Amino acid sequence: MDEPETAESIKQVRSARLQRTMQAVAAAHPFYRSVLADAGLTADDFQSIDDLEKLPLTSKQDYISDPQAFRLDEDALPDNFSLEERVIWDIAYTSGTTGGKPSPFYNTTHDIYGILDQARRCNDAEGLVPTDIIANLYPVAAFPTGAFLSVIRSGMIGGQPVVYGMTGSANSDFKVRNSTTEAIGKIEPVRPTVLWGVPSFIRRFVADACARGADFSDVRLVVTSGEPVSDNLRNELRDNLQAMGAKDIGFRARYAFTEMQGGLVQCADDAAPQNITPDLYFLETVNPETGKRVPYGEEGHMAITHLHRRGTVMLRYIVGDVVTLSLDPCPASGRLGERVVVTPRRTGNLVKCRGMLVNTDVVLDYLGAIEGVGDVQIEFRRDDAPGAMDEMILRLEIDGDDVARDRISADIRTAVSMRPDVRFVDRGTLYDQAKSIKLRRIVDSRPPAD
Repeated sequence: MDEPETAESIKQVRSARLQRTMQAVAAAHPFYRSVLADAGLTADDFQSIDDLEKLPLTSKQDYISDPQAFRLDEDALPDNFSLEERVIWDIAYTSGTTGGKPSPFYNTTHDIYGILDQARRCNDAEGLVPTDIIANLYPVAAFPTGAFLSVIRSGMIGGQPVVYGMTGSANSDFKVRNSTTEAIGKIEPVRPTVLWGVPSFIRRFVADACARGADFSDVRLVVTSGEPVSDNLRNELRDNLQAMGAKDIGFRARYAFTEMQGGLVQCADDAAPQNITPDLYFLETVNPETGKRVPYGEEGHMAITHLHRRGTVMLRYIVGDVVTLSLDPCPASGRLGERVVVTPRRTGNLVKCRGMLVNTDVVLDYLGAIEGVGDVQIEFRRDDAPGAMDEMILRLEIDGDDVARDRISADIRTAVSMRPDVRFVDRGTLYDQAKSIKLRRIVDSRPPAD
């Protein structure tokens, strides 16, 4: 269906879809069947979206410790649910793991129809057109990720051809993955108009392509997810693409996570990421201690509720970010749906080191605003020996002279109130797309405390 046109019509659609979803989970989803029973609730207790506050919050640990409990038991689904709502079509995986295993996220045929329709609406909001040619620059991981699949689905529903870089870890008996150089040689002749991937790899791909004098003059749009995109990174990408002949280039940074199978999108370069499918997902900010909603316009932990899914279903699921949401229509497009109006921050951004809390966001934000700084990584480590002290190691790729480097070192020490070990490394050192999907910006390699 198309987007509801008014706030009241959105609420009506949401409430109706929630009622049917609750019928499904009460009968056929083990985790929520148990939650409802423990709370003395039935599906009939949820007639409106406002009734969601009757439910406790669902944590990421709840999910990754037993993802099968969130999966549809199709044999238990009531008879008035269709075949499409019962059949598992495919499985995506989240990067949240327990015991080193990715967590499966099941999609029924019904869910795939919804995801494709969501992709259609996202394409329209982000400005993709039928004549575009998309380069999928997400790596081929050891499991199907939502990001890689989202590009496929966007091309399917929009009718755009998609060419694949097929980079990623090469630890396989089969020659299916490409080096960055091979990916450039494969994609350049196709003359893509859209580059789509993780910012860390797009930076590497575009820089290497520029260095070898490649022609990417048709690129007009860069779509990213998985990492923030600073103004400096955007400028670097624009400069390198224009050096290869591109003209006006737009940037769209998705705020995406597997549990939303597409994410929140921007309709303009600087627009707030928005839930443009409010009939499929309900977003709220909550106090994780009480489970109560935080008023719109105030900071809180973001929770997502699936309103119209059947495979893996989550209700009031804590995503893991602290955000500020607005219900005001998008100033650029007029679309309705929750907008993230303050840059999301991970809940784990405060790390204790030497008895002090270090706000890693302060360091990353400061470095991201400095021209010439490339990728950055913060590592907390400690030797596994009696009396060993915590260390904070800051690795960054940077252009510039020794004076600039010394100033950066001093500023960071002031910002975090301690003396980190600042190490300057060559560009291309920190991120290896053959080993990981995206750059690990924060690494805590300290042995467990006794």
